[in-house]
Amino acid sequence: MHGTTPRGTNSPSLPQPTPHQRRPGSRRHAMAAALGLLVATSAALSQGSSALVVEVDRAQDVGAIRDVFGVNRRPGFADRSGGTSMNAANLYAAFGVSQVRLHDAGLDLCPTYTAASKLNTGTTPVQEVQGCELSGTGSIPVFTWTPLSSADADLNLSSNYDFSNADTALNETAATGAAVYLRLGESYNGPNNTGDPVAWSKVATNIYRHVIGQFKPTPGVAAVDPVFVEVHNEPDGGFWRGTAADFYTLFRETVTRVRAAASATGRSVHIGGPGFTRSILTSSQVAGNPANGFIAGVGRENLDFYSAHLYSTCATATLASTATFLRSLRALVDGQGGTGLPLHITEWNIGLGNQCGNALYGEARMQSFASGVLTQMQDPAHAIEAAHFYAGVPIMGLFDFTSVSGKARVNPSAWAFWAHSRLRGATQTALQVCQGATCASGTAAETMPLLGLAARQGDATTVVLTNDGTNAQATTLRLRNVGSARLDATLLTPPPTAQDLPNTGNPLQADAAALQSLLAQPTRETRSGLQPQNGTLELTVTVPARGLLVVQLAPPPTLTSQADCLFDWGERHYPTYLQPAPQSSQTLGDYYYRAYPGSRTYLGISLTGSRLLFLDDRGGGIQDLGALDGWLATAGCN
Repeated sequence: MHGTTPRGTNSPSLPQPTPHQRRPGSRRHAMAAALGLLVATSAALSQGSSALVVEVDRAQDVGAIRDVFGVNRRPGFADRSGGTSMNAANLYAAFGVSQVRLHDAGLDLCPTYTAASKLNTGTTPVQEVQGCELSGTGSIPVFTWTPLSSADADLNLSSNYDFSNADTALNETAATGAAVYLRLGESYNGPNNTGDPVAWSKVATNIYRHVIGQFKPTPGVAAVDPVFVEVHNEPDGGFWRGTAADFYTLFRETVTRVRAAASATGRSVHIGGPGFTRSILTSSQVAGNPANGFIAGVGRENLDFYSAHLYSTCATATLASTATFLRSLRALVDGQGGTGLPLHITEWNIGLGNQCGNALYGEARMQSFASGVLTQMQDPAHAIEAAHFYAGVPIMGLFDFTSVSGKARVNPSAWAFWAHSRLRGATQTALQVCQGATCASGTAAETMPLLGLAARQGDATTVVLTNDGTNAQATTLRLRNVGSARLDATLLTPPPTAQDLPNTGNPLQADAAALQSLLAQPTRETRSGLQPQNGTLELTVTVPARGLLVVQLAPPPTLTSQADCLFDWGERHYPTYLQPAPQSSQTLGDYYYRAYPGSRTYLGISLTGSRLLFLDDRGGGIQDLGALDGWLATAGCN
């Protein structure tokens, strides 16, 4: 599929669709080539006990798994030192990034609205700041956004807008298969003040209207319905220098206008903000700061969510301190009149900016920290609806194109996303970690040796265990209410260190074949034919130091269940070839397949074979994509 051949196969890539030629109807019956049923590797169940017990109750639901698998920054960027362009779209898709918050991505008001221009001569090289006036001196200059509010014709005149950078960001994000999380506001060193909050809101709304395809649409750029819209960024820090009252006006006006723009096109929009800093717990106590009385100032009715940022210090970051922050933030929002209001953690990581140095993000510590935070954010007590790691690329990132020349680095934190994204669409089930007589909910077990998260989907159960300690941790994994049928267990342990992949193409991206080989690297242990006793199954497992372990339990797979898993994976990773998605599977004779009318393509298997086939209805013909077992391994479906 676009050059992504699983390790161990010699299958061709998916062809580029051609806009002509129709497939003869008879080919419908020859949809897929042969695919054989994968024979699972068997291993004996290791029975035993340990002082530490992780207990999962499959009969007790906690709620849907929350979509906290977002990142900041679009996947494409340019190396400032050499001007080389890079793109991490295939890495975003492969490691399960579900949302991209378009911050630091070219959608700011200043570079978008071009009615005026000023030069920031305090930078090297000199920067043109469009639609803004520069004032003040010092390391962080103050930009004041100053259009004339009375000149609505100017504000709404499409020729006054330049959406070229915004369109690039939208196209790059679409290529990942992730949803767009639209941040309306400014990036670092953007405008920090405005004497005209109403005019600001009008321009922000036009940016939203452009994204949804209603204002100055660009040929070749598909309209997007953002999953969420966030107003502003860190107004309690250096991104706002005006009064709290003016900020509240700006916020209310923007919400009202964006909702009206959405309604005019038959849409509804989930809008909130404003992305307060990591210092929100103290800035909310400062008189005159927009964080002080924010909910009352903007009106509870104008908030579908409340957003803030979570960064820790480089040397002392712990999962315990993260848990304390999340609980305190929840209490703060509830105490300001926001009881029940969903939280968005729209930036989070260890450190801030480059203060830790990029070497930190290649350490094993980042894998357990990221996995632990992803676990904690599933705690229903926090009511976290969305979250975005800072960043996808290029600094502090899941992926780093700058540390090693000619290589794309996959940092250990990326494997945390790889592990947790396996729970998307599933239902969280109760899990507790017990040490002796002391037990704690798995998402709130920061003082225990392990954190744990479990989810069920159909007959399958997936458990992610996180060990943030410096020693490997043996534990008894006990699953209750799993029924009486035999189960297969697959234990997956991702690499603990940064992995460097060769770059190819222009812009540079991780080599597709090398990426597929990397995705097959997690250590895999299979324990087959496990027999529950009185509805309970116990396994002894070991979670590596500063690492994580994924345990997948399911009845022995059928060919069609494996195929459905593979088809689902293909829809997420190759939306260009398989659209619209999702589609339902169908059986015709010996063939099991899905049809995609938008791309006029088919993907399927033979119920008696061992190959995967792709069919282009526009003349591309049937293409053998290779052995099923290779693709199942790549997709994690075996």
